[in-house]
Amino acid sequence: MIETVLGRISPGQLGTTLMHEHLYLGDWNARVADPQRLPVDKALEMIIPVVKNAYAAGVRTLVDVTPCNMGRDVEILKAASEHTGMNIIAATGIFIAEDPLIRMAPEEYLIRFLEREAREGVQGTDIRCGVIKCGTGEAGLTENNKKILRVCGAAQRLTGLPIITHCRPANTRYGLFQQDIFEEQGADLSRVVIGHFRAGDPLDYAENVMRRGSYIAIDQMNFNGHNLEHNLNIIPELIRRGWADRLIFSHDAVVCFNHSRWSDWDHRTYINYAPDSLSFIHRVVLPRLIEQGVDRSDLERIMIHNPARIFSRGEENEDSGPV
Repeated sequence: MIETVLGRISPGQLGTTLMHEHLYLGDWNARVADPQRLPVDKALEMIIPVVKNAYAAGVRTLVDVTPCNMGRDVEILKAASEHTGMNIIAATGIFIAEDPLIRMAPEEYLIRFLEREAREGVQGTDIRCGVIKCGTGEAGLTENNKKILRVCGAAQRLTGLPIITHCRPANTRYGLFQQDIFEEQGADLSRVVIGHFRAGDPLDYAENVMRRGSYIAIDQMNFNGHNLEHNLNIIPELIRRGWADRLIFSHDAVVCFNHSRWSDWDHRTYINYAPDSLSFIHRVVLPRLIEQGVDRSDLERIMIHNPARIFSRGEENEDSGPV
């Protein structure tokens, strides 16, 4: 069973799934220091209509890959799910951070922390996380970054939750290094999604990641349309080569980015916000792919069946090679 913010569901209940989104980003330290930083009702006024728009387009599950050090708030996610009917999965894990508190914490403590978020709940609630988030960024594989990847790989082995990664900079093949560290910790690579494949990343890199059993996510297809033409070229080619069963699509949209007091800044002016930002794939990308001759059954596999397999704890895993 899969943990959502409203309780457990089966893989068959996921439906069309967006595997890499952010409904709310913030900073808990700032919220504690300045209680006026976040009026929750204002955040939900932004979030709920966007989620409803995605639901109307056919999306049934959102995976919110916002861990605690990016401001994850499961109460906001729960309210969004209750008001829209959308399945929402919350993330544990640790985002790329050189935070001294993370650097000084023993790995064993951090692993236990992630385990508790998966098994017991977060924020004093019984809401459990259903996915692990981590990654590499512009600073590269620092010692602290490698520590975080080790912690998340160990937590995956212990909890069985999928890992979804942030993977930058472009053309560094860091996804393969992420896989190496996860594998060293005993993680199941068939339940790992390597994120942010886009312009600048070579095709053979994506294939090498998928040959090891993991998934490649073309997951920055938000309404801004950056990488759109590149994605529309590369997706049919990957499908033609037989990799439809190892692809994931998503937007990496940020609906509410709370970096200041509500009275100081119009939060709807953030570059990754739009009222229909979570339906861009359905409105633009999928129709364009169908026009180019991509079979609807392959798109169903990518949007419905692949997410269900990732969350199925291995019961439905197929051969990792091309179909």
